[in-house]
Amino acid sequence: MFSCCLSLCTDILEMKNPYHILGLNENASDAEIKKAYRTLAKEHHPDKTQGDDTRFKEIAEAYDILSDPQKKSQWQNRSRFGGGFDDQFFEEFLKNQGFSDAFNNRYGWGQNGKGQNVNAQIHITLEDSYYGTTRELRLGLRTVSVNIPKGVRHGQRLRLKGLGQKGMTEDLHGDLILTILVVEHSEYMMDNRGLHKMHTVDLFDALLGGKSVIEVFDKKISFTIPPGTQNGTMLRLQGKGFPIYNRETFGDLYINIMVNLPNDLTEEETELLKQVKEKIHERKG
Repeated sequence: MFSCCLSLCTDILEMKNPYHILGLNENASDAEIKKAYRTLAKEHHPDKTQGDDTRFKEIAEAYDILSDPQKKSQWQNRSRFGGGFDDQFFEEFLKNQGFSDAFNNRYGWGQNGKGQNVNAQIHITLEDSYYGTTRELRLGLRTVSVNIPKGVRHGQRLRLKGLGQKGMTEDLHGDLILTILVVEHSEYMMDNRGLHKMHTVDLFDALLGGKSVIEVFDKKISFTIPPGTQNGTMLRLQGKGFPIYNRETFGDLYINIMVNLPNDLTEEETELLKQVKEKIHERKG
């Protein structure tokens, strides 16, 4: 099994060049790598009509390697597999790529016949994180189905019981430690406070106040615009944002207001605004 996995992983190292996937040469800078990733991820995002889920995942995995200094160094040092590879280096690289099972089998079970835990990563979209999803994950020579609950955050680790290395009996199977990597979204931004989204309102609603509606994934949320709202104002709606992991509640939604100025005023409208301006200046002295 070890020689089979070695052959498979060597093919991956030779064929799946992350630089080539992103359309770059191997002396590309970090800035060029990030720019290429953002361009290709946007082009092939599954939400788009011409999106390609397989290509999107491939792009995300390539960026995951090249944006991580340790993984990038491992890739750049791949020539060490040439005439006699370094066992420790090879094992660590394969573990990072989700091939831990081959090494667990090679070195045997842990104490009392218990299978070892397996570490792996998976890329998901923000929509997947919002609704929850099920994914097929390749671990060495086998494929497992994993349920990803709604509300998971970027970098969160899930412990999936029994999906690691097989033990002597079913109750002794190891666990899968799955790190979630959420791909950046073009419309939303997440931070420790909650979910953020830009929203445009017209000048008069900003000046006088009013009502507006914002779409958040599958929901339409009504909110009030306070009078005198400035461009760049951030409004907070409690409990209207992102699902909270393992709870039936939602975090806060932050609406970043952009004021849209009219550019097609008639002469009469322009004159009226000038009169308003003069009155304001008179009032302020």
